[in-house]
Amino acid sequence: MLYVPRRAALLFSVFAWGQGCAQSATEPRDPAERPDIDARVPADPTGREDGDASLSGRRDAGVDSCNQVDLSFEARQPTVLVLVDRSGSMWDMGLWDPLKRGVLDAVERLQNDVRFGFVSYTGQQGRTCPELSATTPIALGNAAAIRRAYDALDKPSYKSETPTAAALTEVTTRLAEEPAIGPKYVVLVTDGEPDFCDDGNVECARDALVAAAQAAHAKGIGTFVFSVGGQVSRMHLEDVANAGAGQPVAQRSQCANARAAYAPVGSAAGSAPYFEPDVSNQSALVAALAGVISGVRGCVFDLAGQIQIDLAQASEGVVEIDGVRVPFDPVNGFRMNSATELELTGSACAQLRRPDSKRVFIDFPCEAVLVL
Repeated sequence: MLYVPRRAALLFSVFAWGQGCAQSATEPRDPAERPDIDARVPADPTGREDGDASLSGRRDAGVDSCNQVDLSFEARQPTVLVLVDRSGSMWDMGLWDPLKRGVLDAVERLQNDVRFGFVSYTGQQGRTCPELSATTPIALGNAAAIRRAYDALDKPSYKSETPTAAALTEVTTRLAEEPAIGPKYVVLVTDGEPDFCDDGNVECARDALVAAAQAAHAKGIGTFVFSVGGQVSRMHLEDVANAGAGQPVAQRSQCANARAAYAPVGSAAGSAPYFEPDVSNQSALVAALAGVISGVRGCVFDLAGQIQIDLAQASEGVVEIDGVRVPFDPVNGFRMNSATELELTGSACAQLRRPDSKRVFIDFPCEAVLVL
């Protein structure tokens, strides 16, 4: 194992959440030249000016003959499939157009941070059930493709149903096969109680949806449920949310052939959130969707290339979120899970997941870097 010379200057790339790009290691970090970076951070005990460890700062100190190693940490980008109910009631209740605007705005805002896909679903008694439409391949920067697919949809010409369990099962089966380096989620948006395209026992349709969300979670796919229009039982929304998060689901199903797994009678259910945004309040709708989706952004970063960090010197690193210093702290800061994996924890992770967070800056001194 070869150590990088102690006087080598090392500057990690900036990972730009808002732009999906990386800063060159030789790009200046002077606040006047980089207005997106706030240099007002506490003085660094290791002697770095303002805790920046900038290349220019080290050269000013007389270190101008060092080797330079350009590295980057890459975030584990999450995958989110937006699954939207296309039953006729979405038009009858005036929900389709405002919901579409909200979904597209949220996707537009986060498309460079999250790999998005889109599917709309309905079904027809005695025919195709579920019927999946506007299936959009999952990708970064996918807002334009999703907009085209969404715009092509119209109200079905037949009595369209809400086979939510079958639709969720089908899309999560596909999603499980999708290659990804980060977590996977479905954002389910519906305006009505689930059915089997037969207007049958709603209790069994609810149970089937809970079972589908549990099966998805077992495959490593989480489910967030949004109800628009106020027509879905809140107890059912609670059950689906808990199932989608892998939390206990209350035992209250009245279906004779229940398929979901329920907590023992009398035991506590989970507390996963569900969402009931008002589609008439466009800003609140976008905020709710963007808040949930940005909340799945990963807080784990992998080091690209044949380089490792000396864990004994990990505390020498500098991490900033939008120019604000993050402490070396395994509870509310950053830590090294391994020589090539950095994780933001606690309040630092929560800060990163805010919709308005844009940039992460990671910097380690040369003496903490190992070249394999």
